[in-house]
Amino acid sequence: MAKGSKVTPMAEVSPTSLTTYRSHCNNPDENARQKHPSNGVTTSKYSILTFFPRNLHEQFSRLANIYFLLISCLQLFTDLSPTSKFATAAPFSLILVLNMIREILEDKKRHDADAEVNNRLVEVVRPTGLEKIPWKKVVMGDIVNVTQNSEFPADLILLASTGDQGMCYIDTCNLDGETNLKIRNSLPATKDMAEPEKIAQLQGVFEYEGPNNRLYTFSGKLVRGNLSDPVDNVNVLLRGSTLRNTQSVFGQVIYTGKESKIMMNGRKGRVKRSNIEVQTNKLLIGILIFELTVVTIGMIGMIVWVPANQDVWYLPYVEGFGGFDYFKGWITYLILLNNYVPISLYVSMEIAKSIQGLQMNWDVEMYHAETDTPALTRTTNLNEELGQIEYIFSDKTGTLTQNVMEFRKCYIGTVSYGFGTTEIGLAAAARGAALGNTAGSSCMEGEKGDPNVAQFHRDPKISFDDTRLLQRYKENHPDSECIRDFMRILSVSHTVVPEGDLMDPHQIIYQAESPDEGALTSFAKAMGWFFCGKTSSHTTVKVHGTEEQYEVLNINKFNSARKRMSVVCRTPEKKLMLYCKGADNVMLERLAPGQASQAGMTSQLGIYATEGLRTLVLAKRELSEEEWESWNKVHHAAATAIDNREEALEKAAEEVEKNMIIAGATAIEDKLQNGVPDAIATLAMASIKIWVLTGDKQETAENIGFACRLLRDDMRINYINGNTAQEVKEQLMQAIENRDSASLGGQAPDNLALLVDGKSLLTILDDAEMTRNLLNFARDCKAVIACRVSPDQKRQIVSMVRYGVSPEPMTLAIGDGANDVPMITEAHVGIGISGNEGLQAVRSADYAIAQFRFLKRLVLVHGRNNYRRVATIVLYSLYKNVVLVTSLFFYNFFNGWSGSTVYESWILSGFNIVYTSVPIICYGFMEQDVKDTTALENPQLYLPGQRRTGFNFTQLGKWVLNGVVHCVLVFFIPTGIFAASGMDDHGVYGTTIMNAMVLGCNLRLVLEENHISWVSHLVVLLSVAGFYMWAAVLESLFAVMGSFDTYSGVLTASLGTPLMWWTVIVTFVAMTAIDVACLYAHRTYYANPTYVIQERERGLAKRVSGMLAEEGTALEQSPMMLQEARSPK
Repeated sequence: MAKGSKVTPMAEVSPTSLTTYRSHCNNPDENARQKHPSNGVTTSKYSILTFFPRNLHEQFSRLANIYFLLISCLQLFTDLSPTSKFATAAPFSLILVLNMIREILEDKKRHDADAEVNNRLVEVVRPTGLEKIPWKKVVMGDIVNVTQNSEFPADLILLASTGDQGMCYIDTCNLDGETNLKIRNSLPATKDMAEPEKIAQLQGVFEYEGPNNRLYTFSGKLVRGNLSDPVDNVNVLLRGSTLRNTQSVFGQVIYTGKESKIMMNGRKGRVKRSNIEVQTNKLLIGILIFELTVVTIGMIGMIVWVPANQDVWYLPYVEGFGGFDYFKGWITYLILLNNYVPISLYVSMEIAKSIQGLQMNWDVEMYHAETDTPALTRTTNLNEELGQIEYIFSDKTGTLTQNVMEFRKCYIGTVSYGFGTTEIGLAAAARGAALGNTAGSSCMEGEKGDPNVAQFHRDPKISFDDTRLLQRYKENHPDSECIRDFMRILSVSHTVVPEGDLMDPHQIIYQAESPDEGALTSFAKAMGWFFCGKTSSHTTVKVHGTEEQYEVLNINKFNSARKRMSVVCRTPEKKLMLYCKGADNVMLERLAPGQASQAGMTSQLGIYATEGLRTLVLAKRELSEEEWESWNKVHHAAATAIDNREEALEKAAEEVEKNMIIAGATAIEDKLQNGVPDAIATLAMASIKIWVLTGDKQETAENIGFACRLLRDDMRINYINGNTAQEVKEQLMQAIENRDSASLGGQAPDNLALLVDGKSLLTILDDAEMTRNLLNFARDCKAVIACRVSPDQKRQIVSMVRYGVSPEPMTLAIGDGANDVPMITEAHVGIGISGNEGLQAVRSADYAIAQFRFLKRLVLVHGRNNYRRVATIVLYSLYKNVVLVTSLFFYNFFNGWSGSTVYESWILSGFNIVYTSVPIICYGFMEQDVKDTTALENPQLYLPGQRRTGFNFTQLGKWVLNGVVHCVLVFFIPTGIFAASGMDDHGVYGTTIMNAMVLGCNLRLVLEENHISWVSHLVVLLSVAGFYMWAAVLESLFAVMGSFDTYSGVLTASLGTPLMWWTVIVTFVAMTAIDVACLYAHRTYYANPTYVIQERERGLAKRVSGMLAEEGTALEQSPMMLQEARSPK
């Protein structure tokens, strides 16, 4: 940083803000006066004191738990319960305790991890030397000594390093997921203090911004008397990073504990709740209203019956009954019928979803062997959302493409260098795009050179084979100076870190922050410009064996807004040069006017884009000493500003990055991932609309669209890329007119596509009417591509669709980089790609996969199955409780509306916990209506989830009606038989009804299953057996404990009564017969595509092969096809 970082008088430094922190060097007393948190971190959720109140608060944030708490209290603390006082409290408490145990086990892991981290040792500088202390005792202002391969205990400012020129290398993988090494520089004023004795003498005050979660920016300064040194991100070592390839460093602590940036970034994001969970809460409210209605009917029955029967001798309590007693009766009914709200619903859902998550993690079909990366479920709350996706928003680079960059071509002077073309280029040529000779160079596939001759240092990973480039440089061609400047920019203007043997170009590895930079620097090396070393102030390049030193004076960093980076350096010829590279749309407007080569380069950039190549423009500018001195003051003032430093640095860069001279352009290929075209085509067949949101230029984005089969040749592509607001509005209205004119019977054509750029989106999204028009048009498009969009524009597009379409569609966003995080968090479901841009996207996502092609299986197989499973868990749980509780209501027809129960209390309590809980949980992760391959081959089977036909009020009504019918049978058939036979044993009567109910409800779930295995048979048998075992336990408890007297001898009497067995069989057969008849009628006369394909899978409908088309047609033809398939020829 040499001259660019010299000290300046305090007057030139902008004033500090009110939130400024101060860390005094070697002055613990002054630092102790400031209030800062301990460096011990706590990632655990609970402590001993907070566990019970916090856990109970979370559990009772659910309406259902509050409801059961109320019922438990009414049972425990009043004498109004018709059942045991513990009939609800016991199973409810069991559920709460099980949840607590799960939370304790999970939190213990966090406590153990916290203890391990907080008790790590680090050396701290003291007046007497180095002292080892635990991390948790490090305080703000301490100067620590960190050794190689150790993590930093807190956020530090790098004071000194044993590395060359005070540099060190750090690994930030734990912090941001990026695997490449990064360089950090010591402060110029302290870089020579790499010994404890010297660093202990340092005096001064660091003034810097308050705690925040920005990982990539920092504003501060070191104040020493009336002098100051700027401190920015290249001088900061963050907690979570690891020191690499450097023996040791000294750093001063600036943020501790919860104020460190890694902890500030650890806060939870927006909690996502699944659509089914939201709808379930609404359904439970509806069920609760229904329950209160039934309770009120029961009370009315009591009001009517009691006055008319006050002389009944066997009910003495009715005498004088009235007034407040009726309210007590209402409470009694509320307690009796409380199980209309299923107590085990949420537990069943959580267990099933957890196992679903493991199934996705363990799916070998979504395992990427090359990188040893399985799928990762980061939340199980949204498993069923994957089965309802209507819109997919996808990044391009690293998501659809491999993000493995290969240098293919370049444009220098007036010539394009590089032979051949890409797969995308060949596809474009087949569509009639012009890829022929341009500026004397051909890019046709048949033309090839010799890479062994074309490259100075042969790199087998680089296929560049145009021998003219080196020949013209060596032969002092008129373009040789242009070639030299072009290569200098590639080898000097970057942030690459070299690793390995710095003397051998074949043994060196370039650690780059982006694959593009690595590819550009590697190409320069292959051409003979071997970047072999970097210090804080110099870059070393060996040019065809001759070493050249470049003094780097200033760096204007790249960011997503600037889309360019530049360096000011002093060349070996002692010239002051600005070297800059960036996206063409920002570079072209900063070039000096009147350059003859600009038109040819612009034309060639279009051809590169048509081939699907990523392009950058390179430019240079020579500065005089006076120009640089004047500008450097502005730059230094911006670099030392604490407030708004980034904005000030951008303004300073704008002042120098102008009137530049063209040095050339680069073209890099980023190949499509395997399986992307097939995945997109299959997802589109499932009526999922796919929008690609990319920062690439229009031509590149369009040709990628064709290559991945998002766009087809028969599509009518509508472009919105105007330069002015009026042009954008006219293009949008013209697109709408084109759609309307091509519509048939009000139906939009099915071949519309939209391509819109980020500049136009700025205009559209600022105008509510234009936004509505854009959304209205885009909804009718089969494909939408947005190019040149920023990360925030990606989020805005997702938000526009999510909240602008009615009813609200289910959205999914998928990306691999930090720039995709906004849209990933905005969508209903976020998918992260474990790619080459780090793990930021994965850490913000709900699910992670290694390749885009796995999305097809994740959505069409796992998503579809999980939607059906979770929907059935909810509906079946409500159904079986309708059967149970309605039978209690029916019993009041025969008990004088007294609110008493037909079942023994503990037999009743076991229904949801013992007899019927396990089969539905197993259904929740085992059910599969068609094979995985069948679901992938017939993507139209995905439509029911999109239309939400598996879970809605209609389905609820069907299941509730089914439950009422079953209840009528299971209650009145045994009642009639027992009445006709004169059997009056109340215990046997209740046991008979419960026995038939357990059999009927479990078989109802079996009939719902499509994937029946020995496991499902075993689970059902064990559940039915559980009824008998639980009854036996209750009976035996009376003999051992003298309690449970109400069930003494009941099971023995029941099992020894033939009437019970015949009654159970008749009732069970009646319940099942109705279900089988309804199922057969539905599958035969109201068949849907799923039924037809199931028949085909089972070999019953081979003649329907090829008959199944899109669902709209299939819904009409399915019954006919199914009957035809079943009928003999």
